[in-house]
Parts: sequence; C-alpha cells; structure tokens
Amino acid sequence: RNKYQLKARIAQDIIMGIIVGTVFWQIGNKDNINAQALIGIIFQSLLFITLGAQVTILDQITSRGIFYKQQDANFFPTWSFVLGSSIAYIPTAIIDAVAYGTIVFWFAGLASDDGASVANYFAY
Repeated sequence: RNKYQLKARIAQDIIMGIIVGTVFWQIGNKDNINAQALIGIIFQSLLFITLGAQVTILDQITSRGIFYKQQDANFFPTWSFVLGSSIAYIPTAIIDAVAYGTIVFWFAGLASDDGASVANYFAY
C-alpha cells in the first residue's frame, strides 16, 4: 500500500543481493563445492528475510486495537482477518524473493550445467 516503502524494500533487496552475491562469488562453479559456504548462503538469506519481515510487526501492532474493536462487534471472524492479512503480504514476498534470490543465485554460481538451472533456481 505504501509506494515509498515498496521502492525502499526493492532497493534494499537489490543492494543486499549484490553484497551477499559478491561475498559468495561463484562458489558453486567449482568442482568441489564448499558445504560451509552453501550453508553460509542459506543462513545469510534466511537472516535477511527474517530481519526484513520484522518491519511488518509495527503495522500489525498498530492495527491490533482496530481488530479487537471490530472482533468484539462481530464484524468478521478471526480467521478471515488472518487470511486476508497473510494474502496481502504475498506480492511483497514474491518481489523480495525474485529481487534478492535471483541476484544471489547467479552471483554465487549456484546454477549447474546439468540442464536443471531453472529447477535449481526455484529450489533455492
């Protein structure tokens, strides 16, 4: 809903993707792949996603009072509010995954030459 926040988030995804991608530059193209480096990429990616998701906590806390008021007035059941809130964050999650994940995947050289690069990308 907030265009400024969305643009800032995309810029953050691209910058962090470039930083993490250059730290783990082409580790997947070697004959013997370092397992610790792969675990490092996964850890760094999960840490980035987790810390990025903490921004949404403030929005949820501020809307909690409104939710309780509407719930007490029986406007809607709890599950519909949770489902709607979860669906509203799906486009942002997809943008984050594509912007950050694509850069890290190709910079780190995780694409293999076995013809399954697209499947490997979606697995990452």
